[in-house]
Amino acid sequence: MKRFLGFLAVVMLSTLVVATLSAQSKTLTFSVNWLPNDEISKTFQGMAAAYSSQNPGVKFEFSALGSQYEAIMKTKMAANDLPDVFTTHGWSVIRYSEYLTPLNEQPWFSKINPAIKPVITNKSGQVFVLPMDTEVACVVFNNDVLDKAKVDPFKIKTWDDFMAACEAVKKIGKIPVHIGGNPKDDWTVGNFYDWVAPSFLITNDKDNSREALVDGSFDWQKWGPVASLLVAFRDKGYLNPDYTQGTWEDVGKQMASGDVAFGFFGSYLIGEAKKYNPKGHYGFMPVPAASSSDSPTVITGERAAVGVWKDSQNKAETLKFLAFLARPENVNKVATVNANPTGLVGAGYQSKLGDLTPYYEKVAGVRGFPYFDRAYLPSGMWDSMCKTGTGLLANSMTLDQAVAKMKSDYLGLRNQ
Repeated sequence: MKRFLGFLAVVMLSTLVVATLSAQSKTLTFSVNWLPNDEISKTFQGMAAAYSSQNPGVKFEFSALGSQYEAIMKTKMAANDLPDVFTTHGWSVIRYSEYLTPLNEQPWFSKINPAIKPVITNKSGQVFVLPMDTEVACVVFNNDVLDKAKVDPFKIKTWDDFMAACEAVKKIGKIPVHIGGNPKDDWTVGNFYDWVAPSFLITNDKDNSREALVDGSFDWQKWGPVASLLVAFRDKGYLNPDYTQGTWEDVGKQMASGDVAFGFFGSYLIGEAKKYNPKGHYGFMPVPAASSSDSPTVITGERAAVGVWKDSQNKAETLKFLAFLARPENVNKVATVNANPTGLVGAGYQSKLGDLTPYYEKVAGVRGFPYFDRAYLPSGMWDSMCKTGTGLLANSMTLDQAVAKMKSDYLGLRNQ
């Protein structure tokens, strides 16, 4: 009987321990806006796994949603059922702030890089994300291709100069610009507009449409020259031959192989190219101006920024996870993968920029502007840029139709 009672006590104690551990265990949902195979997705997933190993009661449901991210998040916002932790892909203030937890009281807040802080701060001074890096986006190039074509990228000041460079690249049998273009990766076309539109509409201090785009009085006929440049690239043979089917993965591979000269992406493209050819010679240059009366610029914004859903049932744990991500070794790792400066600064924070350091030094004094769609268009217009761009490339939409579609979407979304 004593043996039986002892055995029963052990069973009951074991059951109690299991029940207690089960009650204490938490599963956090964590979503990012990159593809599963992207190096940055793998990096974040690895950090979630590392946190779980240090905190055995915490598990993660990790999802890398790629091009479907925006649509999925819109659905989740409408249902007020968001992931516990998620990346904001440039929209922490304008789109997501009402769903996010203010983070000004977090221990790492004072370390935010001054270069990124204005971009992620609302009018009340609140910050809703941990910026893992600070994006300075330019036009990426393959140095070896440009050397063969005898093109000095830092002598390119205007789009006319850029077109001349493309012609020189084309003459040596290389592809001037790889743009992706596949409908599943149509964001690569949206990127083209984000890079080009400011030079026509925003950056010239003496002649711009900044206020008109914000207040709703913008004359959409002025979008014509922006869209026309994409058509000109296509018609002159400056794009990858499969410009309606090329993928984001293709961009990195082609840049790495030395078949492509330019890409309209941030320095994260260089990170992708180095996956396939780590010995390649890559760099970046400012975005050209639309006219000689203006000067080249750079694009600034969020790249890898992580926020916490304000209604998370596991908020205390998610804030602890954010503090874990904010450690120098984790910030440095993410910033290095994206080939960007760190989003937090101070002792211990330093990404490994390696051979890109001279390029960051070259653009250090260049004027910077936020991503065009994030600052000057209503939420939802990113999809309009992507779809009208791919429509033009595929000849399923005329230039007038593309301009009209942009205008109607702009007015409709402003009135929502």
